[in-house]
Amino acid sequence: MIQRVVVIKLKQAYANSDDRRAVAKHTRSVLQPIPGVLHLDVATPADAHCERSWDLCLLLRFEDLDAVESYRADQRHRAYVDIFLGPILEVIRVWNFEI
Repeated sequence: MIQRVVVIKLKQAYANSDDRRAVAKHTRSVLQPIPGVLHLDVATPADAHCERSWDLCLLLRFEDLDAVESYRADQRHRAYVDIFLGPILEVIRVWNFEI
């Protein structure tokens, strides 16, 4: 089982509570239905310390790394990253952990 951890820093103009909530909602609606995604949590900062560094945290579960690669290549994921997130993104970091 693979736990994929994604942290996202939005551009300053979008780093506010309303935009974070809107991005989180859109993220859930687009990424959850992609084949191979067994579970998805989308979180926003719980305290000021976290808020200074990151705007969203995505936790995705997959059966294996092959499922991660299929997800990454999926047209819906590509559109989410390239078209939706790209213009509002400052920094993104991604890690895969075996659980």
